[in-house]
Amino acid sequence: MKKTYFVLLVLIALISCQKDSSQDELTTEKPTLIVSDEQKTTYTGGLLQFFGSIISDTWEDKNFQGVRTIKIIYKTVDQDNEPIEASGMLMIPESIEGNEPLISIQHGTLSEKSQAPTNSVLGTNEFTLSCLFSSIGSVVAISDYVGYGHSADQKHPYQHKENTAQSTYDFLLAVFEYLERENIPTNEELFLMGYSQGGQATMALHEKIEEESQLTVTHSMPAAGAYNITQFTQEILSKDEDLEFIGSYVWVIEVYNQMYTSLQRPLDFYFNEPYASQLSQLEEIDKPVNLYLIDPNPQKLFKKDLIDNILNGTDKVLLDVMAQNDVFDWKPTAPITLFHGTTDDYVYPSNSESAFAHIQTQGGDIRYVPLEGMNHQQAIMPYFLEASKIIFKE
Repeated sequence: MKKTYFVLLVLIALISCQKDSSQDELTTEKPTLIVSDEQKTTYTGGLLQFFGSIISDTWEDKNFQGVRTIKIIYKTVDQDNEPIEASGMLMIPESIEGNEPLISIQHGTLSEKSQAPTNSVLGTNEFTLSCLFSSIGSVVAISDYVGYGHSADQKHPYQHKENTAQSTYDFLLAVFEYLERENIPTNEELFLMGYSQGGQATMALHEKIEEESQLTVTHSMPAAGAYNITQFTQEILSKDEDLEFIGSYVWVIEVYNQMYTSLQRPLDFYFNEPYASQLSQLEEIDKPVNLYLIDPNPQKLFKKDLIDNILNGTDKVLLDVMAQNDVFDWKPTAPITLFHGTTDDYVYPSNSESAFAHIQTQGGDIRYVPLEGMNHQQAIMPYFLEASKIIFKE
C-alpha cells in the first residue's frame, strides 16, 4: 500500500511539473505587435528603373525589379507612454532570394500629414527612395512615426527622442514578426538610415536597439540630424539674422513645452508679442509654423530673458529637457557613418561634428563624411547615393 501511495505521489508531482512547464511556455511566448497588414501597390521594375535614372545616371545600369508594398499597423505607445496603434510601410522585392539586407529608413520633417509614407506615391519623397532601395536588392521598412498615417489623429512628438526611438523600434519588431510569419528570409544584416529629422531618429533608434539587445545593427548612417539639440539651441539663440528654419524650431519648443510637466509655461514666456498671441490662436502646432506668424530673427522672436538664460546656463529646467533629447554622446557597438553638408544652414554641421567627437571619445566606431559645399537640400541625394554604396558594398 505504501509503495502504491509513493507511486501516486510521484505521478502527481510529474503531472504538476508538466503543467508548470506548459504554463511557462505560454507566458514566455512573444507578444504580437502586428494589428493588421495589407498589401498595397506593386510597382514594376521598369517604372522604378525610370525613377532611378532620374535620380542618378549612376543607377541606370542597375537591375531594378518589381516591389510590393505592405502597410502594417502595429502596437506602440504615444508620447505619454499609453498604448496606441501606429503604421509603417514595408517594401519587398518581388524576386526575393534571402540574401537581401533589411534597411530601416527614418523619414525627415513633414510639412503636412498627407506626406506620411503610408499615404505616399512615387514622386520626390523618401517613400520613392525606399522603393528604389528595395528594387535593387533589399527589404525596406519606413515608419510613419506617431502622429502620421494610422495615428494621424494624435499630435506628432516632433524631435522627441524617447517616443521616436520607441515607435520606430516597435515597428522594426513588427516587421521581423511579419517576415517570420510569411517565411520571407533576409541575410540578417540590418542597416539604419535617415536624413534631417530622420537622422536624429536613426541615431535614437540605434541607441534604443543596443539598449534592448533583441536586434543587431550592422551599420547606421544618420545624416544632417539635430543630434546635439542643446548646442543647436544655443547656436540658434546666438544668431541675429533671419533663419529659414525657425518655424520648425518653434515647433520643437512647443512640443517640449507641452510634453514635459517641468515646463508647460505660457507661450509669452518664450516669445515676444505679437508672436506669442498669434501662436496661441493656433488650434494646434503640429507642423512647422508659417513664417507670417512669427519673426524669423531669433533676437526679435524670443524673449531676451529666455535667450540670456539659455546662453548663460541658468534656465536649467529647459536645458535639462533639451539634454534628455540629445543623442550625440554615447558608445555604440555597431559602426556609424555620419553625413552632413558643410554649408547646411538648416541643421548646422556642428551637430554631426559634436556627435563624431563625443562618440569617438567614448570609443565608438564612427566615421564622418562631410559633403563639401552642400546645403541642407543639396546634400539629400548625394547622401542616399553614398549610403547605398555602404549597404550594397559597391
